[in-house]
Amino acid sequence: MLVSTTIMIKRLEGLLGTRDLSTWEQDFVRKLAELAQAGQVTQLTGAQVDKLDELHGRHFA
Repeated sequence: MLVSTTIMIKRLEGLLGTRDLSTWEQDFVRKLAELAQAGQVTQLTGAQVDKLDELHGRHFA
């Protein structure tokens, strides 16, 4: 099932403050959440989308 970028970010936001994400990953998710709130998820780079997909797949596959 294909999951939207916004949904992936929201799901990963739920892991903030847990030990499931490294410090770098938490910072990355926070940055993505800020972009999502600003309506700028379409401006993510290919590398950011790949990392988001990897993180989401690791925790929600």
